[in-house]
Amino acid sequence: MKRVVVFGSGGGIGRPICKSFLSERYWVISVDLDLKRAWEALGCKGSNGEAFQCDATDPGAVQMLAEKIWSNGPVDAIVYSPGMVFTQDLCEMNWEKYRELMAINLDGAFYCASAFVALMLNNRYPGSFVFISSSAGKKGEAGATAYCASKFGLIGMVQSFAAETAKLGIRANVICPGNVDTPMLNLLAEQISDREDKPLEIVKQELLDESFSGRLVSPEEVSRSCVWLCSDDASGITGIALSVDAGMLLG
Repeated sequence: MKRVVVFGSGGGIGRPICKSFLSERYWVISVDLDLKRAWEALGCKGSNGEAFQCDATDPGAVQMLAEKIWSNGPVDAIVYSPGMVFTQDLCEMNWEKYRELMAINLDGAFYCASAFVALMLNNRYPGSFVFISSSAGKKGEAGATAYCASKFGLIGMVQSFAAETAKLGIRANVICPGNVDTPMLNLLAEQISDREDKPLEIVKQELLDESFSGRLVSPEEVSRSCVWLCSDDASGITGIALSVDAGMLLG
């Protein structure tokens, strides 16, 4: 049975990712800052995976967890999905929130990639990595300098990572969702409403209108893309930033 580690498994995208891998008969290792949410992402405790608590922004904790997981068998795929967003103009930047966002969105991705790829290399075991970026990693947005910087950075990291490991049978890719129907998007809408002094319903409609399809992306559309990138059907794909955005970046 193939084994996948999903970081940020308790989130609005992380849970569907776990569910999609479970449907493909993977043994899912669910990892979240909140252990209860990590177990909930598996649905049925103990029958189809295992759960761990870990702060992905702590490199020592990530390294210890990676070694613990690998001691029970090799890992075929790693998915990094933790994320944080806030909206604020650069001239008014809250540097404490900026540092927290960078730690979650970018630093943690580095720590997880480094810890697990070292184990793959030491054991000559091929594998696949998928990182959740954003359409904001391909196009800047007013009020989102910190978020965009973290997501642009993630794409650059993964492209370089893929180049380093391609000849070794290890693949690394990024998924760039558009506006996904999750609690985090609702929180962002509230922040934009406050920042721009605009009615919340108007902000929500504007988020819908950003895609040429006139709709939000479902979490399941992201999760199924994630499973595909980790599958043998995508064995020739590495270093890409796959847009799953309902046409947001068409114009």
